[in-house]
Amino acid sequence: MAAMDAVRARAWANSASVHAAGRASRSVLESAREQVAAALGARNPDLVFTSGGTEACNLAIHGRLALASTGEHVITTAVEHPAVFASLAAVCAARDLELTTLAVPGGAPPDPEVLRAQLRPNTRLVAIQWINHETGTVFPVAEYARVCRGAGVPLFVDAVQGLGKLPLSVEELGADLVACAAHKTGGPAGSGALWVRHGVDLDPVLHGGSQERGRRGGTPDVVAHAGFGAACQLLGERLAAQPRIATLRDRMEHALLVLGAVRNASSGPRVSTVSNTSVRGWRGEALIAALDVEGLAASSGAACSSGLQEPSPVLRAMHPDQPWRAGAALRLSFGVETTEIEQESALTLIAKVLARPPA
Repeated sequence: MAAMDAVRARAWANSASVHAAGRASRSVLESAREQVAAALGARNPDLVFTSGGTEACNLAIHGRLALASTGEHVITTAVEHPAVFASLAAVCAARDLELTTLAVPGGAPPDPEVLRAQLRPNTRLVAIQWINHETGTVFPVAEYARVCRGAGVPLFVDAVQGLGKLPLSVEELGADLVACAAHKTGGPAGSGALWVRHGVDLDPVLHGGSQERGRRGGTPDVVAHAGFGAACQLLGERLAAQPRIATLRDRMEHALLVLGAVRNASSGPRVSTVSNTSVRGWRGEALIAALDVEGLAASSGAACSSGLQEPSPVLRAMHPDQPWRAGAALRLSFGVETTEIEQESALTLIAKVLARPPA
């Protein structure tokens, strides 16, 4: 917020304008681009600023598949964020592309050899998330990248949940397109970015201008991007806090299991900031509402889908033999600001609510 306030008075003009005020905005924008690119281990020219993670994902998918031909093939998983899965469904239907969805039984990421077996000569794109947005499960995207590279197939990675929780280097990930968002790193909502590997063709989704090297039309929110850049400069502190956050998460989960919950995640690596459990007998939306009355903010699925009042499609895909889990989910988020006192207080409120007859 301080960084945004500091540039607001000199970054009000259109950054594409050639007059002095426009050049001042452009300077702020390019400084932010340098900061975000440095956090990703990327070159500045390969970073496209967007209005957030959803637009970054849409740009990667629609922009890449605009080059596909009828009947070509796309691969993803059953647990992608709606910004990815809905985009893929829409573009595949519109362009008559075939979509293969890899299963994620029990929440375990697909084995790289399973991905290899699904690749075809006409596979145009593979889209797989780095961190699952509901369970925090870490997917081995570097291994997927090696498989895709060997077959000459571009890989798009939704890394929105990963930036600031795990060290991120686009070269180490090995993908060809990587999406991220400011608000997952302590930055403002309304700013995101798509990294595009040099030489990867991409059609713009938003037309009307030559901004972002012709890859994204529209006047950028320079102040928001400045906030993204400032947040990226603080990622070291955020990464250093992850072990402490994991301790709070583990304490909470252990206590919830004692109270009768079950954990919705594989036994493999997870980021520290997400806990997802289910409490048999409860409806997720009723549990979330009861906790809200007590003063605890929680969710039963992705925030982007929370208004739908439907069981989580991610948990349905992870646990098809236990459909009750999706309808009874409790998703808690932990951050760098979360204290041990707050974790204990939250647990007290949850225990109080769960002591009541299920709603």
